[in-house]
Amino acid sequence: MKTIENIHVGSRTYVPPETIVMIQSDANYSLIYLVNGQKFIVSTCLKILEKRFAVINSFARVHKSFLVNLDYFKSYQEGHFLLENDLICIVSRRKFKRLREDNRVNLLND
Repeated sequence: MKTIENIHVGSRTYVPPETIVMIQSDANYSLIYLVNGQKFIVSTCLKILEKRFAVINSFARVHKSFLVNLDYFKSYQEGHFLLENDLICIVSRRKFKRLREDNRVNLLND
């Protein structure tokens, strides 16, 4: 399997994908949350970042405003994912259904 070392997230910033827990849209900007608790903003919209992370199977667009790394998934509760570092993101019903059908989220207790 080919491993991806770094992904271009904006301007001159490259980040190892395994360090990213979640990316949140903020208009034409994106907030990137890292596993070490840090976060930073880039001037790249989520749609472009979604295309760049498409080669990595662990990333999924779970809402129009969230792209998450499913490796850091903890639990699902009433339309929300709880991720590493106590991060919470909204999950759309349609995308949640697709994740379940594809067996990409296997820790659900509902």
